[in-house]
Amino acid sequence: MKRLIPLAAILVLLIACNQAEKKEIESLKQEIAGLKAEAFAKDSSINEFFKLLNEIEDNLAIIKEKEQLISKRAALGDEMMPDSRERINSDINLINELMNKNRQTIRYLNKQLKGANLKIDEFEKRLKQAENMIAAKDEEINRLKDQLVKLDFSIEMLNATLDTLNREKQDLIQEVQRQTQELNKAWYAFGTKKELVDNHIVGKAGGFLGMGKTLQLEPNFNTGYFTEIDITTTTVIPLFAKKPIMITPHPTESYQFIENEKKIVERIEITNPKLFWSSSKYLVIEVN
Repeated sequence: MKRLIPLAAILVLLIACNQAEKKEIESLKQEIAGLKAEAFAKDSSINEFFKLLNEIEDNLAIIKEKEQLISKRAALGDEMMPDSRERINSDINLINELMNKNRQTIRYLNKQLKGANLKIDEFEKRLKQAENMIAAKDEEINRLKDQLVKLDFSIEMLNATLDTLNREKQDLIQEVQRQTQELNKAWYAFGTKKELVDNHIVGKAGGFLGMGKTLQLEPNFNTGYFTEIDITTTTVIPLFAKKPIMITPHPTESYQFIENEKKIVERIEITNPKLFWSSSKYLVIEVN
């Protein structure tokens, strides 16, 4: 009996070790599977990147062929046949479409490369080369179009083939303007302590046992109570109040309160808008 007890203990120990080993093996299997999936995803991304780069280079090769054909037909000058002019128009359209597609692909690749968190020197080198080739090809195409204009090709036709590019340019300009307007927006509100509290603009914070509490902007303040302004054009805000108090943080050297002869603050003048709005795009002033 005494011999059986140690044997049973050893058996239990072996079973426990075996189970722990199985768990560890299963964990390692899952880790390996995860690494394989990650490697596969990276390989797929890399393969897609190089495939798109190859498409760009193929497009540029087609464009080069079309340029050569256009140059040969254009060299005939006044002797050019009507069908040759039509082919040139068609080829110009194709060139513009391919160039537009190349630009879209370049933008996509740059965006994907940043999001993929990959560092591939060879790919980045080829991507830069593709960008340079597209820029150089743009110059060639513009010179070719200048030649066609001299041969009395319709300016309207040539401009029409650039409609897509012009729309993209206008879209970019509008987007920059929109973002600039958003960056230049600010909001202000003023009122008595009761008005600001009742309208959920500020709340009391700090202090001890209800004493010494100060007002500060609430986390979910009522934005509808504020007046929107453009910080590039609005540097004066009317107040007409006694002893106004700044609730939101704004550097004191960036503004000044302007009083009249009766010691009433008629307005706040923002002397350094960039500095004034650097801490907060919301201005809250308590007035009496």
